[in-house]
Amino acid sequence: MKGKVIVLLAGFIVGVVFAVAVGCLKLRSPEVVVREPEVPGEATIEYTPPGPPEIPAELVTNYMPMIQRMLNPKVEKVTDHVYVAMGYALGNIIMIITDEGLVIIDSSDNQEVAATMMKDFRKITDKPVRYLVYTHFHPDHTNGSRSIYEPGVEVIATEQFLYWIDYQNNLLGKHHQRSRSNQSGNAAPEYAFEIPVIGRSPVQVDRVKKPDVVMPTITFKDKYSFRLGNKRFELFHAPGETEDQLAMWMPEERILFPGDDYYHSFPNLSTPMLESRPVQGWIDSLNKFLELDAKIMVPQHTWPIRGEEVVREHLVNYRDAVKYVHDNTVRCINEGKTVHQAVAEVRLPKRLAELPYLKENYGRVDWSVRGIYHGYKGWYDGKGTSLYPLPPSHRARETVRLAGGANNILARAIELQKNGEHQLCMELCDIVLEANPHDRLANRIKAESAHQQAYVYKNLNTFGFFRSAYSLHMKAANE
Repeated sequence: MKGKVIVLLAGFIVGVVFAVAVGCLKLRSPEVVVREPEVPGEATIEYTPPGPPEIPAELVTNYMPMIQRMLNPKVEKVTDHVYVAMGYALGNIIMIITDEGLVIIDSSDNQEVAATMMKDFRKITDKPVRYLVYTHFHPDHTNGSRSIYEPGVEVIATEQFLYWIDYQNNLLGKHHQRSRSNQSGNAAPEYAFEIPVIGRSPVQVDRVKKPDVVMPTITFKDKYSFRLGNKRFELFHAPGETEDQLAMWMPEERILFPGDDYYHSFPNLSTPMLESRPVQGWIDSLNKFLELDAKIMVPQHTWPIRGEEVVREHLVNYRDAVKYVHDNTVRCINEGKTVHQAVAEVRLPKRLAELPYLKENYGRVDWSVRGIYHGYKGWYDGKGTSLYPLPPSHRARETVRLAGGANNILARAIELQKNGEHQLCMELCDIVLEANPHDRLANRIKAESAHQQAYVYKNLNTFGFFRSAYSLHMKAANE
């Protein structure tokens, strides 16, 4: 009995001490203090825009083969039975003639251009289309299908195509249309600067509000083969450009159709505004291609490659380049480096970087590094601040206030622009625009630097993105 009393007394004393401590410390949940800073006033300093950018000779030289094809689209004969329509649009259409009809690979980006390509094919043969093969779901390969399809035509794709075509055209349809327009330089075409020589974006995919794509009648998981007339066709899943990508092989002729897993440029391992790409799968697919010992390779972009040794050389170097970038980016991730550190560090070896078919004309190594980071890592950087970040406008408004107003920041941006430091100029403009998106002068200054930047990088996608940035900011500057 005495022991129970002692226990109860001790518990009472502990309770009292705890209550007193709580009362003294005034324990309570801390409040999160969030104050939205005041929007700064609009800039009022004078500004004289720079003259139009000069077009570098190297840019013209790099893209002369493509420019010539865009100015003179035509059907090129690969063999007596294989033809490819190039220069009509972003993507090629391939026609294979057999005794019993035609096999068509892909359908370009709209019905009008697909109809034009088919009309030119009809100058070669009037045989009926028996098969239409989709290499993957991208719009420049599927949107023209209604101009090729007729009742009775078998349409072939991988099983994964069904998910990805719905993802692109329905689940994220508006985002994909907006992203493609931005990539092609057509985000606000009425405000865009003119494109010299060819007059249209080389990576343009026409806007279609609701694409009318003919759906596959045959799908497969790993492999599918068929014979038409006197020719055998072997199709196999070859992820790379996309998860659903397929390649086609004609074993008797030893002709490989790699889809978008090969084209004449360092590949676009990451499209900045779209989903991550299966880079490891891309490497595996290139290894599969090498096992075939193809004599001819006919891609869906750029031109055919002829000769067993030439095809092998291209595929080996292409594979090595993709693998080098992937493996070294993964190394940087495992070493705890930031994406900015990895971008500064990962560069193609000189022997690969100097090859004409690995120039960064379409894809870029730095974008690939960023894409691999995005695909493999989460969004938190481990530094605390980004767990519960404030809207960017809060920091920007405080920065503008500390600088003494938008005029001071933009005055420095103009100095940088005159000095050719356009990237830093745009980043200073971004601070002002985060603080006040309606600052017309900041929009105008940034637009002019975006125009200049479009010609600095010898890359088609960069040109398109900067052309869109220019047009969007010019639009905002005039509202």
